[in-house]
Amino acid sequence: MSIHTIEPAYHPNQKMSVLVDWLVTLKCNYDCSYCPIDETGHDNRIPHPAVGPSLLMIDQMYEYVDVLMSHKKEASKSVIMQLRGGEVIYHPGVIELMKHTSEKYQQYKDRWRLKRRLTTNGTATEKSWRLICEHVEGVTMSYHSQGADKLKKAFRNNLLYLGEIKKEHDTIVCMYPDADHWRDCIEFLRWAKEKGVNARPRLLDGPLGMYSKQHLTDLGEFIDPVELMGWKHGTTAGVQARACCGGRKVCFDRKLRKTNTLVPRGPDGFKGWHCSANQFFLFGNNVTGQYFTNKDCRVRLDGTTGPIADINTMPDYIEEMRTQQELPTLICAQTKCVCGTCAPKSVHPGTLKEIMKIYNTVAN
Repeated sequence: MSIHTIEPAYHPNQKMSVLVDWLVTLKCNYDCSYCPIDETGHDNRIPHPAVGPSLLMIDQMYEYVDVLMSHKKEASKSVIMQLRGGEVIYHPGVIELMKHTSEKYQQYKDRWRLKRRLTTNGTATEKSWRLICEHVEGVTMSYHSQGADKLKKAFRNNLLYLGEIKKEHDTIVCMYPDADHWRDCIEFLRWAKEKGVNARPRLLDGPLGMYSKQHLTDLGEFIDPVELMGWKHGTTAGVQARACCGGRKVCFDRKLRKTNTLVPRGPDGFKGWHCSANQFFLFGNNVTGQYFTNKDCRVRLDGTTGPIADINTMPDYIEEMRTQQELPTLICAQTKCVCGTCAPKSVHPGTLKEIMKIYNTVAN
């Protein structure tokens, strides 16, 4: 790979926060062809997790984050708790869980800032949608062209409602390259632009993410065409480049005046690079009761991959982290970076250490 360092662009509206990514349930009212039937997507065969263990998981995630925050500079003491599925809004206890995130936060509110953000396909009924919106600070809407017309109409109405109540939100459009679905995606992006809605295309990672020259021409309305130059039409998007899930721009090789949307991928990804993903992410799987550094990379401090703890062992892991004088970093063990692409990383450990001084206090 031609680059050796990646870090987020330094923009006041795109500051790096710690992302607590919580998989609430795997059940979903959609069954999109590009969404795998497993814990990375959805699985309607698995029942909703019980409320009791879910509440305990909230408590543990907050306690872990509190340890991370003790190492952060004041400007970096921000947490985003992302609730996702499956489809979160169809968990029968979703309102109780959201209320608990507010109540539990009261003991930490003087130490760090919290925003709860719901990732959803936005197809709830009007009554349910208005109630749900009372319990989150932000919403990420995902538009799926494979949905029924009735659901896509509900999506647009619910999206416009977020604008009416001035609720922080953004929209990603899953760009399915099949001709009819592609046309629907492009039409939605144009509709969003016309309505002043913040929407951006999301290229698919899996085998369906194969884009032609015409696809890239169409995308030029929404992504800088310069970044699409040199795209290999016979190769899936997932092995060529990826954008930050949150729409954050990134900089390469410490060239901070030049920002990029797409991060290139080499044949070995960032394997062997020094990475700070563990300082910006925590993934809690409410279905299995396990915790991971990140929902996709899952790299552990010892260089292996797998869960860092489960609901029974998390208290011990938290205590272990509490003894650290400064936050450790990872050595990447994966050949593909998905969520966590925007986390500061470098081939050179010294370069990463310098970057992390922007976010963390320095141990004496």
